[in-house]
Amino acid sequence: MSSLLERLPPLATTGVGSLPFTHPADAAVHVLREYELPFCPQLPRAYGDMVAEWLGADPGRCGWSPDRDRQLPAAWDPFIVELTHQPPAHRLVKLQVTGPITLAMALEPAAEGDDLCSLAREISTWLAATVAKQAAELAELGFDAILVIDEPGIAAAGLRPTETAVWDPLRSSVRTWGLHICGHVPWELIDEAEPDLVSFDLARYGMNPSARRTLARLIFRGGRVIWGVFDPVAPQPVGVATRQIAWACASLGAVNPESRVLAASLVSGGCGTGLASIDDELAVAASIHAAAALMRAGGTHHGVAPVGLSRAPDLTSAAPKRTPMAHPARAGA
Repeated sequence: MSSLLERLPPLATTGVGSLPFTHPADAAVHVLREYELPFCPQLPRAYGDMVAEWLGADPGRCGWSPDRDRQLPAAWDPFIVELTHQPPAHRLVKLQVTGPITLAMALEPAAEGDDLCSLAREISTWLAATVAKQAAELAELGFDAILVIDEPGIAAAGLRPTETAVWDPLRSSVRTWGLHICGHVPWELIDEAEPDLVSFDLARYGMNPSARRTLARLIFRGGRVIWGVFDPVAPQPVGVATRQIAWACASLGAVNPESRVLAASLVSGGCGTGLASIDDELAVAASIHAAAALMRAGGTHHGVAPVGLSRAPDLTSAAPKRTPMAHPARAGA
């Protein structure tokens, strides 16, 4: 498990990736001002959705080729400028990339099984070249990258736990990698992939027994969980969100002490705010900050013990791998 994550403070705040701004410089300023773990913003209102950002407005028009042109995210240069002006103390930056399974399904909607995985593996290699370039530029400036692969509809792809190699090129391009899933989560697949970090929509989907087993093992071996507890358009009250996080942390206590789970937690929205309004994004960012601050301060009236840590404890020992348990099939969002 990557030691970079130990540099994050407990309950660090971050965003999923997409923002409603149309000017990259405005988005970059916002990210560095409002979030403790900054991220290179994606701007769908100006540059298209998460598929168009990487493949263009009509991904299937020209077909797929590994020689397809690559480009850095539109907000990359303004983000780098702002990052050097306001560097976080931990020197960590979150990068997002639309996942190869998601892009493969956009390119070839009828593909499935081995055909889908083969195409996704090619796309993963193609994406990894851009990610490696971003990570290298950050390293030259003294920052380390955390890569989060966004696979919103992964449950619909029907991947088997033996097919996690589709992400190998991407995870080999950085020291630390994770998965974000804003729809139904195929926990057995995530457990087998063993990412360093998992981001998901806790508020909407909760945690079933398979989720608890997977996340308990993730934290035991030193990983981190980003709890998505705020809807991008109608964020719930901060008190409700803190109770959800407290319940989630307590539910993993059979394997990890609750304080250890809290220290391995980050707070975020359930999905990006790219198609919401700027006022919605400001409200979500404020709610995320308030929830993290309340829990750090104690939050004892929500049943949460004070965190009181300047950094996460060492959780690098690996739990014995168990046979993944099946869970009810779910459709992707």
